[in-house]
Amino acid sequence: MFNNYLSPDSILGLSQVELDYKQNSITIEFAALSFLQKDKIVYYYKLEGIDKETYRTDRLLLANYTQLPPGSYTFKVWCENGDGIRSKGVTHLKIHIRPPFWNTWWFMLLMALCVAGLVYLVHRIKVNRLLDMEKVRRRIARDLHDDMGSTLSTINILSEMAKMKVNCDTGKTKEYIDKISDNSSRMMEAMDDIVWSINPMNDSMQKVVARMREFATGVFEAKNIEYSFKVDEAVHDLKLDMEARRDLFLLFKEAVNNLAKYSKSKWADVDIRVLKTSLIMTIKDEGIGFDNAVADGGNGLINMKKRAQSLRGKLDIRSGLNKGTVITLDAPVN
Repeated sequence: MFNNYLSPDSILGLSQVELDYKQNSITIEFAALSFLQKDKIVYYYKLEGIDKETYRTDRLLLANYTQLPPGSYTFKVWCENGDGIRSKGVTHLKIHIRPPFWNTWWFMLLMALCVAGLVYLVHRIKVNRLLDMEKVRRRIARDLHDDMGSTLSTINILSEMAKMKVNCDTGKTKEYIDKISDNSSRMMEAMDDIVWSINPMNDSMQKVVARMREFATGVFEAKNIEYSFKVDEAVHDLKLDMEARRDLFLLFKEAVNNLAKYSKSKWADVDIRVLKTSLIMTIKDEGIGFDNAVADGGNGLINMKKRAQSLRGKLDIRSGLNKGTVITLDAPVN
């Protein structure tokens, strides 16, 4: 067997000969125990599983097989003497050639599981993309209904009232027109936020931080408020989904707007950093402050708290009359 000689005693002592798939070329030698009639003995052999017929030999007392495929075989040999009398027994030798690991049942099962897992993974990716797309569509529809719908209804009502007062009360007409202008501006800002949030080019925290800085600069400079805007470098490496990025920006926007409109502060500080596994955003001012118990339902505080909940975070608002205000968001991040 590939130049490896096995003695008869070692072979016959085995239940079967185990060979590797690379050891598939073998030569089996056989002989009778009678030396007196060795020239008159005829041998018959057959390898079940390969040979379709029995072979007869009286000269070369061996059987040679090359490139046997993996499987189980039984080699049988018997003999006849010069009088044609067959030997009583038939010698059997069982041989098993192991298949390569890639042809084993466990490897094929593993490959089948891998293929099934890959197919399932591709399917889940497609389903998740469809779900994400559906989620975006529903959010856009909700935002358009909540922001655009209500604002357009208000503008429509104010327009009708302005038409009724245009000839008899110019003061009221001007008031209505100013409100229409304010509502139109808010609607344009809301539409801009929606379009910006769904744009794939804005899918990074660098873009979010840049927009936050731009918004704060415009609001604070318009109110002559001195400010500082500090961002930890680790913030730029955060990976937030579209909903989280939008909630973070809108919470920040609400806080900055409230500071500019109501605080009467001449100074503001914005600090955004990563602390272990949390995103910490702090917005401070030194304005007139407010009573938390009284203002709890106004100034957009409820919306800010809802957005903090969407971020799975906590919103802490500390303020007091003439003591300024500190708003801190603590949201978990991966």
